[in-house]
Amino acid sequence: MRLIVRIKEKSVVKELRSLGKVLYVSDLTNIVGIDTKVEDAAKIKKIEGVIDVRESSKGVIAV
Repeated sequence: MRLIVRIKEKSVVKELRSLGKVLYVSDLTNIVGIDTKVEDAAKIKKIEGVIDVRESSKGVIAV
């Protein structure tokens, strides 16, 4: 499961790495993309320093 995690500070990334594969860390915003197991999503939400967690999705442009 791929998640987009909004964090307070970059030090949280180390803890996220223990729960899954970090796919990217944004340089401009406090956003981290992580690939993890479904059962670890609840653990990520409880980490101190995590503001918001949502499932990654692909957008579709309607023409």
